[in-house]
Amino acid sequence: MTDIAQQTLSQAPEPAVSVPTRPVTLRDVIKDCGGASAVAAGMGVAAPSVYGWMSQGHLPLSELHGKTNYSDQLAAMQRSMRLSAVEIRRLGLRL
Repeated sequence: MTDIAQQTLSQAPEPAVSVPTRPVTLRDVIKDCGGASAVAAGMGVAAPSVYGWMSQGHLPLSELHGKTNYSDQLAAMQRSMRLSAVEIRRLGLRL
């Protein structure tokens, strides 16, 4: 390898995407959306409900049955994470 190629490789910027060191949890998504209180206000649900989802690690079963669309709302509220509604819906479930 030439000196110019080595300099170019050594000067290359680090990737902008950080790789998580552990699996993403629903708690991580809710924190990224502004926290439990912000999520509750944005969705029109009680804050204790959101705290319950965080402690259980998954959205309510009504989400899986298509009766609610919390995962769609969370996907739209994300600040830096870019999970799809389907990925959020599956968090914490043993499929």
